[in-house]
Amino acid sequence: MKNNCSVLVLLLASIGRMPVVSLILLLFSLGSIAGNAALGKPVELNLKGFRESSRILVGKLPIRVAPRREYLIKAGASGLIELYVPPKPGNFKAGDRLGGIDVQRLELDEELMTLSESLLNEKEIPHWHLQRKAQVDQLTTQLTTLEGERELAENMLADPQKYKDLFKGMRKGREMGGRSIEAYLDELKSHQKQLKEILAFIESDRKEELEIGELVKKFELKKMQFELRRKEAYLTVPFDGRVSFVFPYVTGEKNYVVMGTEMALVRDMKEMFGQVPILDSRWRLLEKSKLELEVAVPKGVAVATYSSSFKKDLSGTENLIYSFLFDPSGNQGLMNQMSGTVEGKLFYDFGQKARLVPKFLLVSLGPEVFRKDGWEGLVDRFVPGYELLHVGLQSVALARKTGS
Repeated sequence: MKNNCSVLVLLLASIGRMPVVSLILLLFSLGSIAGNAALGKPVELNLKGFRESSRILVGKLPIRVAPRREYLIKAGASGLIELYVPPKPGNFKAGDRLGGIDVQRLELDEELMTLSESLLNEKEIPHWHLQRKAQVDQLTTQLTTLEGERELAENMLADPQKYKDLFKGMRKGREMGGRSIEAYLDELKSHQKQLKEILAFIESDRKEELEIGELVKKFELKKMQFELRRKEAYLTVPFDGRVSFVFPYVTGEKNYVVMGTEMALVRDMKEMFGQVPILDSRWRLLEKSKLELEVAVPKGVAVATYSSSFKKDLSGTENLIYSFLFDPSGNQGLMNQMSGTVEGKLFYDFGQKARLVPKFLLVSLGPEVFRKDGWEGLVDRFVPGYELLHVGLQSVALARKTGS
């Protein structure tokens, strides 16, 4: 009696959620079972009235509908912002400019950059060449002077008597043997060698490459820094997509922003995904290619198939996430479901036709059998000739045994 009451409560609780057709089939099955029991016949469940399908519902859960990619455009600088397009959602191409921050100042800086480039080419580089020519002329003059002094010193060493008057007044020993003149000559030779090396370097292509290269690189660095400022000053769409403005821009008034302010969200709508947290460890055992996701849309349901998986931190815990790719035909209906989470249904396709029997119905036939032998025991006892294919969220899938 106690078991019958439990079954009745279970049935009443479920009937309110059942479609009319399923309810009629259920009542018919229960009537047949009750009739067999009254006649003393073994209780068996006739599956002909139950829905036949190749897939079964395994879970209802909150999912996040996400586009192929999305990017939050932030203000790269502080100042007065001006939008070039109406501040409402719209589709844009990669490279389109939505607006700019302190653009007038940027235009002045751009003019300065143009002037700097002209100065580099028309003043600094020609001035460097003039300086090098002056250095070359100066070193050439020094070398000519050294050459004359060296020639004179060599002549003194070759004929000391001829230049003896130059030695008068020198301290004793300075003129003897010509040692002081010889040392002087060595110094001249060493100095001349150094000047020739310096002159060779100044006249070389290597010096020009290094020093002109330094001037050019300094300007290029300056130009790169300006280009970075230009990118920071403009709100540019990074890829083709739908843009939604998040900054409360007021047309006709001055709108100031600070660097880092969130301005607009760009979404690539070419592909849409449903991200499902795998909360039940048993779902990991299911073959991913046979999983399907359904989400309600205004004109029916959008269907998605497994695409990829990744791990994500949710509330401080790392969770496995399955990502499902929706059929493009449902993308338009999913556009308004990208904020927050929506309820999705996870189905498993077991690849063959089977009868879907409500769980509570099987349990109601033999609660004791279920407690002792589980689903397999219930099927063997009340549905002979069938085997259990899969246990879903609300029902079990039963298929006729081969040869039955």
